[in-house]
Amino acid sequence: MKRRSSCRPLTAALAIPAVVTTLVCTAGETASPSFDCSRAQGKAQLLVCSDPQLAELDREIARLYSLASKSPQLNAKQRARLRAYQIGWIRGRDDCWKADGLRACVLDNYTMRIHELRRDYPEARVDATDSLSRGPFTVTCEAISAPLGITFIATDPPLACLEAQGSFYTLAQTPTASGARYAASAGEDEVSLWNKGDEARVILPGHPAADCRVGPMP
Repeated sequence: MKRRSSCRPLTAALAIPAVVTTLVCTAGETASPSFDCSRAQGKAQLLVCSDPQLAELDREIARLYSLASKSPQLNAKQRARLRAYQIGWIRGRDDCWKADGLRACVLDNYTMRIHELRRDYPEARVDATDSLSRGPFTVTCEAISAPLGITFIATDPPLACLEAQGSFYTLAQTPTASGARYAASAGEDEVSLWNKGDEARVILPGHPAADCRVGPMP
């Protein structure tokens, strides 16, 4: 699947303003990821240990993975599959040293994994005061055949992971007169989502702006 990267407060995004605003205010207080930086190996791990935003994302993935893996609904085969996918994801993140843009690759890997864990494991959507992410939410557009998914991540600056037509896009929050707008470049095109309440406008590569509705994931 394609991964696109480019993401202050989410006060106009959906029905989650108070919680997310609180999270943004505490973002960046600690730069430590979930793993021991004294044993960090490779460019990707060393980068995470030196980058407060990436370290926050790493801790959020560790929290979501722990919630998912402790689910009583998982049988042994499903639990083993979750663990295998997590190991594979770690290897993919560490392989970002091969990419043209190391940080963009690592950031994409983190936002996509956060979205996947919340999408695929209901237990990972149990939010607490230390939750960094919210979602995924479903974005339905008349002009786009398949529903889109979006997860908001309250780092500093805020991010969103948009899943659309088989691709994942890391969007950055950008200034707007009202609502909340997230955008990223995709080659010569722009990917963006603006929302206010349950109304949204989405622009995907090769598509005109589409009016959409945002709601909970089915």
